Formats: sequence, structure tokens, C-alpha cells
Amino acid sequence: MSGHPHFDIQLASRLPGIPPDRVFRKWLKAALPVRTELSLRVVNAAEGRRLNAEFRGKDYATNVLTFVYHEPKASMLSGDIVLCAPVVAKEAREQGKPLLAH
Repeated sequence: MSGHPHFDIQLASRLPGIPPDRVFRKWLKAALPVRTELSLRVVNAAEGRRLNAEFRGKDYATNVLTFVYHEPKASMLSGDIVLCAPVVAKEAREQGKPLLAH
């Protein structure tokens, strides 16, 4: 892996208001170390619920699931982040903030 971060963005939800790839990449670059290999998948409620049940044993969609494959102390961070778009949107509404701010 080079010194540049690698991000794979997957949009599996059609919910309006999901930021474009370039916005996700900007946020990820600002938040993560240079040596990062990460997949970000934005899912609908059904997929979010299935993944949460399969990996956490909880039968509901959650806002974020994370899977780390290499710890930061290994000089490279590798993993997956799953965002459940409808849950994140609902939380933003409940908290009275714009979706992009949440």
C-alpha cells in the first residue's frame, strides 16, 4: 500500500440527501491516517438490520457498524464502515440538525 489513503465508497441506499463520494472522501481524509484502506458502505434499513443481527446479534438497524482488520498501531488502518442512511437521517431529524452535520 502506498502512502495515500484508499477509500471504496458503496452507495446501496437510494435515500435522498446522501452526500456524494467526493464529500465522503473529504471527510475520511480529514479523519483518518494516511495509511488507510477503508470501505464505506451506505445501506438501507433492511441491510442495516441484517448486518446488525448477523454481526452483533441485535435485530434492528443501527446507525453505524465498524469492522477493523488492522489496528492503527500496525502503521496501517484497514476496515469497513457501514452507515445505515435511514437511521442516520432519523437521528439528524430528532436532534434538529442538518443531515450533513450529523
